[in-house]
Amino acid sequence: MKTKLPRDIQQQCLWIVRGYDRCRQEYKERRDDILNAGGEHYTTYKVKGEERRAYLPGSHNASRSTEDRELQLEGLESTLAYRQMKAVEHARDRIGAGLPEMLADYLRAAILQNCMDGRKYPFERLFTVGISRMGFYRCREAFLYDIANELGLL
Repeated sequence: MKTKLPRDIQQQCLWIVRGYDRCRQEYKERRDDILNAGGEHYTTYKVKGEERRAYLPGSHNASRSTEDRELQLEGLESTLAYRQMKAVEHARDRIGAGLPEMLADYLRAAILQNCMDGRKYPFERLFTVGISRMGFYRCREAFLYDIANELGLL
């Protein structure tokens, strides 16, 4: 890492990390919807909290459902939320490179916990063994830098 991240970019990256679980869950749901969509054509709507379906009349046109699904998946994977989710995963995987696996796993968990709520989980409360305070925050800064770099925020 060459220079320290500007404060605004650092905050953007922290919010991206904090929204990771929600983005991942939404991505999985949307992906499952695309993959599990059958040949039925219907729309869903709610009446007094109850979900109902309105089936559309069938058409006799040839369909290319596999290609349609592939196009929908490509569209889903080109969204900003997907790119942010992947940037967090790639940066997370690079945390602790060169360290023993157990220490790297513990460092990953500690950095993610610190990013989620730095006031509640500062370095002193995380009890990271084998790494100094300065080393911890250097790794955290590199993690955020990797996210910003992959998303083109720099």
